[in-house]
Amino acid sequence: MTVDSRAALSRVQPGRHHIGGQWTSPASGRLLDVEDPATGALIGQIAAGSAADVDLAVAAAGDAMQVARKRKWTPPQRQDALLALARAIEANGEELAVLETLDAGKPITNARRIDIPASAAILRYFAGWATKLTGETMELSHPGNANGFTLREPVGVVGQIIPWNYPLMGAAFKIGPAIAAGCAVVLKPAEQSSLSALRLAALAVDCGVPAGFLNVVTGSGVEAGAALVAHRDVAKISFTGSTATGIEIAADCARAMKRVTVELGGKSAVIVMPDADLDAAAQGIAMSIFLNTGQTCSAASRLLVHASIADALVERIAQIGAAMAIGPTMAPETQLGPAISAIQRDRILGYVEGALAQGARALRAGRPLPERGYYVEPTVLTGVHPGMAAVDEEIFGPVLCAMPFETADLDEIAALANDTRYGLAAYVWTGSLATAHGLVARLRAGTVRINACGGADLSMPTGGVRQSGFGRENGRAGVEAYTELKAVKMVY
Repeated sequence: MTVDSRAALSRVQPGRHHIGGQWTSPASGRLLDVEDPATGALIGQIAAGSAADVDLAVAAAGDAMQVARKRKWTPPQRQDALLALARAIEANGEELAVLETLDAGKPITNARRIDIPASAAILRYFAGWATKLTGETMELSHPGNANGFTLREPVGVVGQIIPWNYPLMGAAFKIGPAIAAGCAVVLKPAEQSSLSALRLAALAVDCGVPAGFLNVVTGSGVEAGAALVAHRDVAKISFTGSTATGIEIAADCARAMKRVTVELGGKSAVIVMPDADLDAAAQGIAMSIFLNTGQTCSAASRLLVHASIADALVERIAQIGAAMAIGPTMAPETQLGPAISAIQRDRILGYVEGALAQGARALRAGRPLPERGYYVEPTVLTGVHPGMAAVDEEIFGPVLCAMPFETADLDEIAALANDTRYGLAAYVWTGSLATAHGLVARLRAGTVRINACGGADLSMPTGGVRQSGFGRENGRAGVEAYTELKAVKMVY
């Protein structure tokens, strides 16, 4: 079944938050325009959230947790609600895919095949954790009649801030573990792509999530986001986004002794050794850096390849990028959509032009791009080196920086990969088990993948080191991050 754009947009109340299970007008009455990045056309408006709206949402979340404690919203009930919400995503999948396409510039085929099923799978995974969070008993070290045990309790109301690159999946990643742990949520989506999160909140009410357990306040980061971080009744902040903003949020939370998880930027290295399967490596690297127009935190954006195979691999990757269909996002054959905004497009192109001015070369098809919208062509930069902004800084676009090396020394290769202020992910392509293990031990990254560049498995913790953030999401660690560990000593 197909859903047209007008029908999909009609499911989201224009210019309103979703607070306490209800559509709520912004306290200020101000609205923000929403545009389709594929055309630049205005498609609607969202509420410009303020501190007053955040106050209302946090209060609704706190009240919901109090009611849940009194009425005992049990772990099995939380599990059932998340499972029901996963089914609702699938049942409304075409509508949500259209929203993602219009709002975030995702090709409709990608939204259908990736974002919708992945969002449902995320909620299903975390639903299982609702019934599996436990404390433990221990034998106390001092003599006497006493025993000890620990309890895992919800940390409280949590504020969650997500970026614009994977709006629905980002919302699912945040709310899944929080609700599984029994926490109520105030979610602040990116102002560029808020529509699917609003629709998700409305669906949650019909799926058994108590009113107030999932609140969505839209608006800018500097106003709504900052108010959420600063709110005294928010026990934890979980933020995914830029390093610069994450540093400010972490500092604010530290001053308030507030729990915080920040997943920030990346400039992830992919190392390709001479014994690698070049066709598989080329395909994996191209999809990592070009898919979603390169707007992926863990994209393999720095290619470190042995000089003996560098030309062959770079040519393969460039050919894959050149063959990817760029065009209208509602066309089924389109593989690559636009950057999220004119600002982001110009930022990406600025990095490319800066590298070219410093002597780099660009491998790209040079094909005409759509006249409207914020499109960027897949590009491989060669002749680059550390010290160039394109190499050192996160571009967040479909731009791969390729740098050959000649050494076989693993310490020297790892040093090249670690020559960055980031540490979100790293990738290694090799046919040698010894090389793989040797580089895993030497690479400074929160995640290392061998002979793969795909997304993280839900069962494995993800997160960064250095300026890619701290704390972990996914897996047991991601759920336990929404709990406090209480130690109990009982004398009898």
